[in-house]
Amino acid sequence: MAHLIRKMGKFFILAAIFLVLASAAFAASFDVKVTPVKDRIVVDEVAEFDIAVQNNLDTDEEYTIKKAGYPFWDMYTKPLQNPITLKVPALSTSSIKLFVDPLYITSVDTYTIDMGVVLESTGQEQKVPITVGIKSTEPLIGGYIPTVLTSTSISPGKIDPREDFTITIALNNQNVLDYPNLTIKIESNLFKDELYVPLGPKEDRTIEVTKRLDDMAVPQEDRLVIAIFKDERLIVSPIIKEFEVIEYAVQEELPKEQSFLKIRKGIKVTSNNPDYRGAVKIETTPIKNLFMTTSPRAEIIKENGRHYLVWNVEVGNDQTALIHTSENYRPIVVIGLLVIAAIVLYFLFRSPIVVSKAIGNVGMSEGGISEAKVVVRVKNRSPAQCSPML
Repeated sequence: MAHLIRKMGKFFILAAIFLVLASAAFAASFDVKVTPVKDRIVVDEVAEFDIAVQNNLDTDEEYTIKKAGYPFWDMYTKPLQNPITLKVPALSTSSIKLFVDPLYITSVDTYTIDMGVVLESTGQEQKVPITVGIKSTEPLIGGYIPTVLTSTSISPGKIDPREDFTITIALNNQNVLDYPNLTIKIESNLFKDELYVPLGPKEDRTIEVTKRLDDMAVPQEDRLVIAIFKDERLIVSPIIKEFEVIEYAVQEELPKEQSFLKIRKGIKVTSNNPDYRGAVKIETTPIKNLFMTTSPRAEIIKENGRHYLVWNVEVGNDQTALIHTSENYRPIVVIGLLVIAAIVLYFLFRSPIVVSKAIGNVGMSEGGISEAKVVVRVKNRSPAQCSPML
């Protein structure tokens, strides 16, 4: 028993040493340094800090900066990010500027907020204190910090760029402040807009904005960012709403080009995706195929007893592709004219006299022919009279 206890004791000692070493290595995987740029502010100002992350690993890593202090404080970057991320190359340091905005602070004091920095590959988090000094609360209006609860939606969430979509913004004024002219900024990678709306004390208001993208906007995932300002002060934390621009492809028949016994048809394929690949199929018949050419060359297939021409098209940088079919019946006319000409020439140049002969009244004598009658028939096929021949 004593021997077993000694062995278990050694095991626990080794395990503890391993955990200590592992913890030390884990803790040293990155370091965070906060440098104040502007940390003493009036209550309606925004504090600024430089957040530097040192990557001690030999691989490129991504870090997430977790907001803290809400709803009394807001943290954001310019341009807006949600979530706030920072990519740091191996064994290097990168930094990002963080803005800290007091939302519900009504007293002159010094405040400390514990911000989190998370290493995405492992989930390791370090808490970093950020200290902000409020030196004056004079900008408060009637003792209130401007507060407007905001929500937004976009319909539909999957947008066809050829069709309208609607952005709905719901505003709820939480106090008795009157806002004669709020500025609502709407931004994404594809559009940017500003609205100016009034909002009364304790008022609920819903705003609908109808927009339309460029018809050829490429398929992509995007983020709608909405922020609300009173004068130049951000009073609502940026709201992020994700949406998607979907792919489409349309086939348009081009005007027919017709000439004598020849018809040329075309189809234009248009897509908002420059990498679009798809099939175009039109019905045909075996007889038509005898007189039809296609550009580019089409494949002929048979489905359910019907024949089809099929093209596999790719659109290029201009996001369009063209295909053409030509039905040419002129060869039929040419062949018909040649046949008629041959018949006419035959009748023009044939011999007017047709001579045929036959043998009759054959007499047999001593095993051989002793006499026979030869009949010669002469026929005049022309309208002219012919003199008898001797």
